[in-house]
Amino acid sequence: MSTMMPPAGGELPSVQLPVVDEVLAAALTAQGAGGVRALGLLRDARRVLAGTYLERPAEVAESCLRGAADALLSLPGAPDAVGLKSAAKDLLAAVDTLPDPPAAAVPPAGEPAAGGPPEGSPAAERAADTSAGLGRLRGAAEVLRGQLTRPGGFHRARAAGIAERLMGVALGSYHEQALAGWGEVYARTSGTLHGGEADLAGAAGVYREVLLLARELLVPLPGRAARVLELAALKEPGQAQARELAGWADPRATTFFFGSAPAAAWLAALEEHAPHLLLADETTGVWPAAPFLEHLAAAAPEAAGAWLAGHAAALAPAGAHVLGALLRLAEAGALPPAGVRRLLPHVLSPARAGEPAEHADVPRRLVAAWAGTLPLPLRDGDWVLVAEELLKDAVDLGHAGYRAYQDECRRAHAEQRPLPELTEVLQREWAPRLPAHDITGLLRELVVTVHADAGGESFRWARAVRGALAGLLRHDIETSDGRPWPSFVDLDEVRVLNETLFLGPVLVMGPLLARAVLDLAAADAAAGLPLAERLRAWPRIAAADAGVHDRLLAAHLAAHPPSAGAGAGDEGAGEWWDLAVGATVRLLAGRPVPEGARLAAWVLEACPPDRAAGLHQRVRVALGQAPSAAAVDRLLPAVPAQAEKAGRADGAVEPLASWLRVWAWSPVLPAPLLAGFGPLLAALCRARPDGPPDPRSAARPRSRHHTAIALEDLRERAAAAGPLAAATALAGAPDAAAAGYATVLQRLVGTDPGAWTADVPGVLDALVLPELGAFCLAAAAAAARRPEAFPAGPAQAVLAALALSRTLPAPADPHIPDAGEYAGRAWSGLLTYVGRTGGDLGGHLPTVLDRLHTLAEPLTRPAAPVVAGDPETPADRPAGRAAGEKQELPAGLLESHPAVRALDCLLNYAASRDVQMPGDVLDLAAAVLAARGGDEAVATVFGAHLPVLHRRASDFTAAHHSALHAHAPGRLSPAAAWLHDRRGPGLDPLLLAALGRRQLLAALRTEPAGAVAFRVVHALLTGHDGLLGDPVAAWRELAAGPGGTEAASAFLGYLALVTSMRPADRTAVDTEQVWWTAALDAGLPPGALAGAGRFAAALPDQVWLPLARRSAAHTPAQEDAGRVAARAAAHPREADALLLAAHLLTRPGPDGAYDDDVRRHARALLRAAEAPPAPDRPAETAQLRRALVEAGEVDLAHAPATTD
Repeated sequence: MSTMMPPAGGELPSVQLPVVDEVLAAALTAQGAGGVRALGLLRDARRVLAGTYLERPAEVAESCLRGAADALLSLPGAPDAVGLKSAAKDLLAAVDTLPDPPAAAVPPAGEPAAGGPPEGSPAAERAADTSAGLGRLRGAAEVLRGQLTRPGGFHRARAAGIAERLMGVALGSYHEQALAGWGEVYARTSGTLHGGEADLAGAAGVYREVLLLARELLVPLPGRAARVLELAALKEPGQAQARELAGWADPRATTFFFGSAPAAAWLAALEEHAPHLLLADETTGVWPAAPFLEHLAAAAPEAAGAWLAGHAAALAPAGAHVLGALLRLAEAGALPPAGVRRLLPHVLSPARAGEPAEHADVPRRLVAAWAGTLPLPLRDGDWVLVAEELLKDAVDLGHAGYRAYQDECRRAHAEQRPLPELTEVLQREWAPRLPAHDITGLLRELVVTVHADAGGESFRWARAVRGALAGLLRHDIETSDGRPWPSFVDLDEVRVLNETLFLGPVLVMGPLLARAVLDLAAADAAAGLPLAERLRAWPRIAAADAGVHDRLLAAHLAAHPPSAGAGAGDEGAGEWWDLAVGATVRLLAGRPVPEGARLAAWVLEACPPDRAAGLHQRVRVALGQAPSAAAVDRLLPAVPAQAEKAGRADGAVEPLASWLRVWAWSPVLPAPLLAGFGPLLAALCRARPDGPPDPRSAARPRSRHHTAIALEDLRERAAAAGPLAAATALAGAPDAAAAGYATVLQRLVGTDPGAWTADVPGVLDALVLPELGAFCLAAAAAAARRPEAFPAGPAQAVLAALALSRTLPAPADPHIPDAGEYAGRAWSGLLTYVGRTGGDLGGHLPTVLDRLHTLAEPLTRPAAPVVAGDPETPADRPAGRAAGEKQELPAGLLESHPAVRALDCLLNYAASRDVQMPGDVLDLAAAVLAARGGDEAVATVFGAHLPVLHRRASDFTAAHHSALHAHAPGRLSPAAAWLHDRRGPGLDPLLLAALGRRQLLAALRTEPAGAVAFRVVHALLTGHDGLLGDPVAAWRELAAGPGGTEAASAFLGYLALVTSMRPADRTAVDTEQVWWTAALDAGLPPGALAGAGRFAAALPDQVWLPLARRSAAHTPAQEDAGRVAARAAAHPREADALLLAAHLLTRPGPDGAYDDDVRRHARALLRAAEAPPAPDRPAETAQLRRALVEAGEVDLAHAPATTD
């Protein structure tokens, strides 16, 4: 289709003018009065042009055509578009908003304006608006400039709005360009209307153009499908066909064309006559021609590669979808490494606003997949650079994640809140980072590529690979903020080639890079490369960290020593010994590392005689001068009394760091080098009888559960001598307060709870430390259900645990339990057990209650202000500090705080009483509600007890109704806590009724698919169907206000989810059917019924099909639409199933995956529906076929032959 107006002048062509065919006439008539008027004017224009009875037929015809264009572009959907007139008016309006110029010149800074407006005067306020006015002026000027640069925007925008309404899809830039002819029609006819002359040839051209434009704008896709299929099948397209394709205004037709594998000849035709169709659409961020290029990459790779070489870099900025398509083409071989390298700036750039975080790493992963699968003969220097840049990006993001976690920790300390979870921070910060398997895969490919040639020739860019790996390690060191590697790293145990990652903390990438450097050096050695060539790039590492360089050098030299037959004159052996001796001496000057210790042991044992003397001399210098016996005795005396004078009061002393270095290296040093260090080593052996660990093996990291005394040793001692002996031994452990003993004691007590709980005070005295006492009591509480536990009753354990809670700091971290947490677990767990089993505390109950009241009493006062920078907040202090009865607690307490736990236990005790709930507990509860009812932890405790309070203390709940049931944004009430608590009971009709319909609907609006919805749905489906009143009114109120559409959809989906878990063979009219029908009858806003798609797994077919069809008619974009379409496809004889599938195809769909899934099932349904003879097919089959074609399945435009 041509979009150019014919020139003026000439005579009426002899060919017959085209008529308005039936398809276009039907499309025009379907648009209502405006379309009918346009149809009549088009027919009149043809009659005028074809007749001979008018003196000025051209002018009359163009007037008719102008009227037809006005009628068409006034159809519904045309936006209030910007044109030259409106742009000029906006510019003038912006000029009018500018303030008057100031009366005087602006004075120098700091001087008053002479004669200027005084501050605060109207003139000064006008001057303050200058920048805003100028901004509006610039914006209006840009709009006007755009209209002058590309006129016709007003009519083009009106046509685009109508097209989007009719097609149901957004138009891209070149689809709007196809509608530019409307502006040309207006320009041509305006000249005639304003006195210009017209001729028959020009008028006939305008007539043809309006017909073509009207066809593109109004004729549905099924009416144009035949031509789409003809062009898609064309083998030798030319200029006319390319321009016709450029005139398509329907993105569905363009998408089908490029996805139908058209002939390779189309590439040259489009490149010459419509090149913009091959490029990405900047306005929508999509690339319709990508499937065509992917087809060409297999069918005509040379042509595809040549085109991409000149356009890929320009396409990449268009968006993530375009970039992904380019990378898939690269993986298919259509882009060489140099082309991929030019895409890297866009691959590694931050994700754009609005793009899903879970997809941020997709471009990097696609490039990594390409790099890992590129055939070896195609790998070159650009390939090396691509892999290096990807790995460098992984290094940077790794350290950025670690720094982000540190920043979060600092903020948490400053704001006195719990530390963040490391995994949560990394999940956010590392969203775009390459996964670990891609990182190791890239390193592996770099290493193996250098010597992968079967003919034995080295990779041409081998030096580039060595430099890249060394540079990556240097970059990691320089960006790590000086953080050393973990002490347990042994480079011999880090693996890259088999993808085994032995690194411990996921933040540490340096050892993995170091291992890759070593693996390449090992491959070089196996290939016979000289040592100097292997280490050519290593000075880069030494420049960043000499210690890391020496570790790598030691690891490589120890793994590749000179051959046994190498003589003294062997140049390679001499070079090896020079490097090995130098590295050994440097390493001995610091703390031992496993790689250095292994090299030192080998060098000191196998050193040639002619080098031994010099080596020993240099080693002695590195170790330092041996201390005299007197100096050792002064600092490390053998007599404890002397040690107390020399060091700490307990007799322990700290040796010098240089002495400890010799001690650490001593297992690999020969006796001659340790001469003179005998007194020192003997003294250190007295302090540490186990001796130093072998430095040739890295120490394994200890978890926080590690203990100096093993569980089995304590278990044997307890079995032989009883719990008191085991407790005494445990108290004497050097790490007696370590958290790991909580697990040890839990297992010890669990082995014999009767023995450990028979004499609780005695065991606690033997344990000495309050931390151990807390661990032991928590273990006893965990074993309380065992029949043999607490033969004398749990009262002593409860009192002891309560006493510990008053002396130990309150729990500080919800993720890592400490002694305060274990003490709280002990007494709260024991009291809960006593309450549930009807146990007895004997005469100690008043004392226990008194201590619980004392612990909870600070909650009766408002929260204390938190002083910024105070290292110890009130919440951290022991609950029984000297401030005692007047202790003030801050806001934001943890649920494990002793005060909160005490309140919970008191309410539990009150609920367990057979008579009326104790008044002192209710008085305390009233005071806490008044002071801190909005605290999350306090509200949660009251929420858990709210049902029993309603049943057992109705006067109390009535008196404090607002405090218990208030629903205010930003403030958690007990009722809201109960509603949102997933752990509580699902149904309490009395409490739900007390909350009231309005509050329940408000809560559902904030959490339509969580705990609130569970309680409400549970109540509705178990006989309390009047809980929310009239269903239709409830749906309308739920959907009202901001977010109401999403809330209604989510609640309907949750109702469907619960229904799907119930028996499916019910035939009675059930509550869920009533509520689904009410949602359909409530007149909800578009989109509010998307959740109905989840009913696809519920309800019988005879109930589900009509309701699902009505829901899809209201909201075509159904949740779980694939399952809906699949269930509908099982009923090809049902009209509701066919209509349901047709509604699901209504555009726009939420995403491409939705479209593909629904289309597949809809096509299957259509095939099944059309299988019988024509008389037996449902009438709605044609409607489904049309919907499929409208959705882009253009190949279905031709109905199958009918058979009787």
